[in-house]
Amino acid sequence: MTVNENGITVLNGNQKRNPQLDDIITIMGEASAFAQNLKQVITSPIRFFQTDQKMYIKSEGKHCLGILKIGRKNLFYRDLNGVIKEIQPICVLDFYVHESVQRKGIGKELFEEMLRQEMLRPEKLGYDRPSPKLLGFLKKYYNLQTYIPQNNNYVIYSQYFDNKQTNISQQQFAQKNHQQQQNPQLVNQQTQQQRVQPQQTPQKMDQLDQMMQQMTLESKQQYQSFQKSKAQPPWATDQKQFQNMYQTTTGLMSAQIHKK
Repeated sequence: MTVNENGITVLNGNQKRNPQLDDIITIMGEASAFAQNLKQVITSPIRFFQTDQKMYIKSEGKHCLGILKIGRKNLFYRDLNGVIKEIQPICVLDFYVHESVQRKGIGKELFEEMLRQEMLRPEKLGYDRPSPKLLGFLKKYYNLQTYIPQNNNYVIYSQYFDNKQTNISQQQFAQKNHQQQQNPQLVNQQTQQQRVQPQQTPQKMDQLDQMMQQMTLESKQQYQSFQKSKAQPPWATDQKQFQNMYQTTTGLMSAQIHKK
């Protein structure tokens, strides 16, 4: 089989069958059912092909070491208050590592590869009849342990419904989309204002800086003029006043001379 850089093959249920793949799926499916003490085999070529399921297979050479099968399911979830919710999570339907290679990290490799490929977190998955080993695995590596038992035997952890941040983002997007439908011109104006506002701010700061510089220059000139006026005679600060004083003094002296 063709493997990726992590030594894992990803099979799709809608791809063509061949005898070799049928043998691998049959043998590993039977071994998984036996290891989990299941009454019937849940992984077989008939149950896998012609579906929307995926199977992650870990192999080395001609040896198949483990399988992980997932698929989306429509589930009814009952909470502690008896309220029933309908959810459609991607579920882990079968997870098995051969006994000869267990406790070597192969299950962790399969699970991490699946999370990476599907872009999911462990708490966002459903688990179909998980074995005690799988429950221990999820608790050890991902700290998942709180769930409400369901009649359908699926395990949905409490963190699955922790969507506060996601809901806020969805509400904001929905609100913006509603505004766009109701009044597209208003939304466009708001968008343009948001784009223009960051550009106007530096201009206002430059104008304020120029005003401060001008006020500082005027204050400096006024101060210099004041200092200069203190060093000169009072009449030197006003040419007209100096001329008036000169004419008055000259007139008084002429009158005194004429009187003498």
